[in-house]
Parts: sequence; C-alpha cells; structure tokens
Amino acid sequence: MSVVTARDHAFAGGPVFARPTSWWAAYRMTGCWHDARALRGAWSQFAAGARLGDGVRLAAAARLINLGARDRVEIGAHTVVRGILRNEAGGRIRVGSHVYVGDDVIVSAGEEVVVGADTLLAHGVQVFDNDSHPLDAGERARHFRMILGLEPPGPVKIGTAAVSIGERCWIGMQSLVMKGVTIGDEAIVAAGSVVATDIPARVLAGGNPARVIKSL
Repeated sequence: MSVVTARDHAFAGGPVFARPTSWWAAYRMTGCWHDARALRGAWSQFAAGARLGDGVRLAAAARLINLGARDRVEIGAHTVVRGILRNEAGGRIRVGSHVYVGDDVIVSAGEEVVVGADTLLAHGVQVFDNDSHPLDAGERARHFRMILGLEPPGPVKIGTAAVSIGERCWIGMQSLVMKGVTIGDEAIVAAGSVVATDIPARVLAGGNPARVIKSL
C-alpha cells in the first residue's frame, strides 16, 4: 500500500490540514518530521500574515508572502490553500469562503485580487493584477538588479489593475488571469486559457485570448 504524504500533488482530495497545535500534532497529521516542519512553516506564515476564517486548511506546500499589514489579506471560512499567495506592500487579497486554491496556483496582488465564495482555482492557475516588472527596459533591468541585491532599493513603476473573480466560478488548470479582469459569477474558464478581458457571468470561456464559447 502506498503512503500519501503532504508533499504529494494530490488535488482537492489530497492532504490539507488545520493548524497544528505543536510539533507532535504536526507529525501525527503528516506522518513525517520533514512534512511536519513544512506544515508548521506554512501555518506560521498564514497565521501571522492574514485574517483567517474558521476551518481554513493548508497544504504543507502552501505559502503566503504579505508585504503589507495583516488585515490586507483575508481568507474566508473553510477555504483550502495549496498554492502561493503574494501580496505587495500596496496590495490586498480577499478570498471568500469555501474556495479551493490548488497546487502550484499563484495569486499576486499589487492592487487588489478578489476571489468569490465557492470558486475553484485549479492547479497551475495564475492570477496577476500587476505586470510583475516595469515595462521600460532600463527600469526593468534595474529592478532585477535590485531583486538580486546588486543595487539599492528604490521606486519602480509596475502597472496594476484590480482583478475580481466572482462566486461559484471554476478557473481551469494552467489558466492565466491578467490584470484588470473581472470574471462574473458561475463562469467557467477552460484549461490553458489566457483571460485578458472581462468574462460575463454564467458562461464557458476559453482560448488565448479567452472568449465566450457558450452560455451556461
């Protein structure tokens, strides 16, 4: 019989955990000290860096980087996080209740990212409300040198525009949701799509760029 550990890529049915009360509790949950350490590290980040609803569960691989105040990241009750949430100093992330943030998902907020209740972000989805780097080539090179520690920190211009994903949506695996996009309630985005413009409620959309395929 194979043993499932916290490191396994396991989709929604895989191991996710409430906050462990001790090292021993983390070990009993995960079955090994390596995974216990990872789980406690994940929970340390989320507990210190976000306002959490009741029943939130994390995978050992979940990560939160919040460069702003703790109240700038909110995660609703009974939400599962297996991926990465990154909130920049001026950003905000609001995730509703009963949301699934799958394996290898990245949510990056420079302004605001909102994910409505009961929405599923399948594995590999990336949601960016920002350009990540400056558009100007010289400034982009300087920004990367700053990241490497080769130049002192300084202001850079990175474009942002808020992203809103409605309630009861399903964003298919490996899809990209780009800055400034609104996705309406109960919409489905097909796997591998690039969402660069708004998607209305209750439709199936897909492609690069994503377009409405049919109403639901």
